[in-house]
Amino acid sequence: MRNYDGDAIIQDLWTKIENEEELTDLDELHLIFLPLMQSSVNRSERAIETVELAKRIKDEEKQVRLLATIIAVSDKFIDKEYVEKLMEVLSMARVIQMAEERARISESQQAIKKYLGARLGLESKPMQNKIDLITDLYLLHHLLDDLYRAEKREEMARLIDITLEKQRASHAPKIVED
Repeated sequence: MRNYDGDAIIQDLWTKIENEEELTDLDELHLIFLPLMQSSVNRSERAIETVELAKRIKDEEKQVRLLATIIAVSDKFIDKEYVEKLMEVLSMARVIQMAEERARISESQQAIKKYLGARLGLESKPMQNKIDLITDLYLLHHLLDDLYRAEKREEMARLIDITLEKQRASHAPKIVED
């Protein structure tokens, strides 16, 4: 790996990832082994830069696979302190991702409640309270589409109840039959 120019390769990968270009198998291998390549920075710093770069990959499945591999490879060659820092970086990424998801859920809930309030006034309050119980983003988006098409208050209330039931069913434990 010492024969590879890590500085040039990271620049190339950075450009591809920022431009959302598809990474080739060779690009993925280069990304994984970047911390071990010849570089103007030490292996530990390059490992952190590599993790930061991999976190920018839009395909979440590919991102997680590459991050796990980068950490596994880097763990053997870098200081324990830097491995812990890498794990911290990954943990923070998950926290940020969860916060962003919660924000999208809240925005969708608010949009639905605002629509119900504008369309039905105060009589929509019980329905708005039920909206706070729906935390599945996919279901919220579909509910909003359905509510736009609904003509009567009763139909809207039924759509909300159906959505709550779908959410409950999707979170219920699965029964496996022999």
